[in-house]
Amino acid sequence: MGVLDGRIALVTGGSSGIGLASAVALAAAGADVGIADLDADGGEAAVARIRAHGRRAVFQQVDATDETQVAGVVGQVVAELGGLDLAVNNVGDGELGRTVTTTSLESWNAIIGRSLTSTWLAMKYEIPAMAQRGGGAIVNMSSSAGVSPQTTASPAYAAAKAGVVHLTRYTARQYADQGIRVNAVAPGLTLTPRVEQWFAPDAIAGEVADSQFVHRAAAPEEVAAAVVYLCSPAAAMVTGHTLPVSGGVR
Repeated sequence: MGVLDGRIALVTGGSSGIGLASAVALAAAGADVGIADLDADGGEAAVARIRAHGRRAVFQQVDATDETQVAGVVGQVVAELGGLDLAVNNVGDGELGRTVTTTSLESWNAIIGRSLTSTWLAMKYEIPAMAQRGGGAIVNMSSSAGVSPQTTASPAYAAAKAGVVHLTRYTARQYADQGIRVNAVAPGLTLTPRVEQWFAPDAIAGEVADSQFVHRAAAPEEVAAAVVYLCSPAAAMVTGHTLPVSGGVR
């Protein structure tokens, strides 16, 4: 039996990268999984991978900054899978080559929306659904850029991911009495499709050599392993914590 048998999860941003790896890992551990993402093709492919583990899965195309759509996907998971016990809030976005003075207001607002507002909005609807089941576990995706200054991260992204860290701790304290644990994961440089699009292999090698103890980028599956742990009974006394999966970012 898997450690998450009988649990029902929702993964936002679950069509690729860390979100996809987390969804598949949750399914491998025994959970049924709902996927929310803008990428319809990727979402349907994720559903197929979850079902290959013998688990139930649903997908809905969702803009994670649209309150009506977020409420709708939580409602769909509850209606079609039977409830909600676990959530991985993984939506986020950034840009390269920006500083405080070269970031536009439009870009700032968009990145804060996708990387921080989306996390709050997901929890707004996930928490009541979990409370109906007597509790649950939420894992929010932060970043090493949210806990350690990094010049490659845009200021909006760094601020948003730092906000995720504090929002996680704030929410964990507020809902602990309802049996809801809220933690975050802070990955370092991870070999997602976006990172591989942005950085050449030699640039990735240079980045990790200069900034962390373990001189390689993480695989999405390594981050997903931390997600499964935080969702599992083994982490029953872990809440309000941000777990770095960053190779020891300095």
